[in-house]
Amino acid sequence: MKYWRFCEARESMRRTESGELCDGNAELMRKTAGGDFEAFECLYRRFGPALRYFLAKWGLSAESRAELVQNIFADLWEKRAHFRAASSFETYLFAIARNTLGKEMRRARAAAETGRKDHPEHSGQSYNGLAEPEAEFYLKELQGAIEQAKGKLTDRQRQALNAANAVDIPLDEALEQLGCSRGAFNTRLRRARKRMREILAPFLDHDSDSDRT
Repeated sequence: MKYWRFCEARESMRRTESGELCDGNAELMRKTAGGDFEAFECLYRRFGPALRYFLAKWGLSAESRAELVQNIFADLWEKRAHFRAASSFETYLFAIARNTLGKEMRRARAAAETGRKDHPEHSGQSYNGLAEPEAEFYLKELQGAIEQAKGKLTDRQRQALNAANAVDIPLDEALEQLGCSRGAFNTRLRRARKRMREILAPFLDHDSDSDRT
């Protein structure tokens, strides 16, 4: 099996030594729970963009979105030891995200109330009032859309994106398997990420220019 096909298959599902199928994200989280920071960084690369897109639905500023994603993953790292091996990583991440967003909602509401009292002519909100159950549903829907969007990339773009997410394979080895230079790889990766943003644009209510990497 060629390297890029191997990455695609491994990205969504992995197999344990006993032959039992396990979720790739859950496996990375189990490694993270053991203190593996590279596995944690891989989860950040996989889910950070989805969370930033998701936060755009709340009407948060680009700076606030970036800060909240950092806070969500900081909480994830702090609570890594509480992850249960049989749990879904997505469910665990959503729970932490909900708690973080709940704190932000309460803070934003308090600030808005204070602002209305001090300046009754202004009634702006820092988010659009999306309820928490809707928020979780949207994030799951968006993650599915991201996987579908990957299927619309060219083979080379998808290979580059998968290689960038392959935390346990050195980049030099990936480049050798892909048969391209570092410069060509970076170009493919940049185009892949740009195309992903274009495909996922319908999920946003406004431009998400801060999500460029």
